[in-house]
Amino acid sequence: MPDGYTRAMPTPPIGRACDPAARQDLRWDLFCVVVDNLGDAAIGWRLARQLAAEHAMAPRLWIDRPEALAAMVPGAGPGRCVDGVRIERLDPADPRLARTAPDDVADVVVGLLAGAPPPAYRAAMRARSRRPAWIAFEYLSAEPWVATHHGLPSPKPDGLVEHFFFPGFEPATGGLLREADLLARRDAHAAPGRRAARDALCATLGIERPGDARLASLFCYPDAAVGPLLDAFAARPERWRVLVPPGVAPSAAGHPVAVPVPFVPQRDYDPLLWSCDLNLVRGEDSFVRALWAGRPMVWQAYRQPEGAHRAKVEAFVAAWIRDAAPAPAAARAFAAMHAAWNAEAGDAAARVPAALPTVLDALDALGESGARWIATHAATPDLATRLVAFARERL
Repeated sequence: MPDGYTRAMPTPPIGRACDPAARQDLRWDLFCVVVDNLGDAAIGWRLARQLAAEHAMAPRLWIDRPEALAAMVPGAGPGRCVDGVRIERLDPADPRLARTAPDDVADVVVGLLAGAPPPAYRAAMRARSRRPAWIAFEYLSAEPWVATHHGLPSPKPDGLVEHFFFPGFEPATGGLLREADLLARRDAHAAPGRRAARDALCATLGIERPGDARLASLFCYPDAAVGPLLDAFAARPERWRVLVPPGVAPSAAGHPVAVPVPFVPQRDYDPLLWSCDLNLVRGEDSFVRALWAGRPMVWQAYRQPEGAHRAKVEAFVAAWIRDAAPAPAAARAFAAMHAAWNAEAGDAAARVPAALPTVLDALDALGESGARWIATHAATPDLATRLVAFARERL
């Protein structure tokens, strides 16, 4: 754990990049709670950074575990300003949160996923002469009900009104996170050729060049059927190397096709996805980045009681097939692999070895389909742009 997270860190000067008076527009407070993985922190950071970089906003990211940002955002820490975002520890005992003055409340208050403003801050929201836009930023889903719930108000007994903002895949939802230059950076990365980009990636990660081997990235939850997956890769006639970051799949250690790689900062994760022939991703942040990468991908949803996550997977698969328009065989392979990878542990172990080969045989078709998916969704406003408009309408 980097020095500075285990003891009180002195607060450095804000600097004009994080000084609301130096910004051109609204002050934002985003409240983030890291539940049990790093996806909450990753989403909160991407959003806050884009609000500052592309919309001239003045965001503060209040996060209960700022150390969770350390690996993905170099230089991040409580009281620091990085890329125009002021990072603060979400601690109800902090005087700024325990005794919030109305003038200290931001223009836009966002409860990210499981996050919410503390009670004293909320009381100051009520006392503010011009009440802020209060937004509940929810989890991403392709399920049909999302479009009907997006934007709904939630009046509170104290007179405040919270509005639901749902990321999603339909025009009537909040859309998907996408920086303005993301696709241009991806295209520039691939310009020298995929082989050169892949070799450069391996050099960056400090691993042996793969030669004629194909690359897959593996970012999964601990209950994934990793052993059967790697065995299925090893059984292929072509050679595969599967890149596995630390702590993600301990059971992969020592497997002939598994290659341990370091955890990369957020800014370097996109090139990793762009350089691989197949990306297995999880949760929400890496899921969306893999979609914009345009490479063949398989998503593992966060497991929920009674298999509720499988409805989310089925809704995504249906929406992706609709927009990407793959050939029938590729569509069947995509659906079968997602069903197998998201099945209960025992069932997944039996189904993955049969499902993975059909996906690998369809890689070219799935790559072409991914490009069509991007063309469809890149023509619509990104999430940050929609969120700014959403907030303005409620001020």
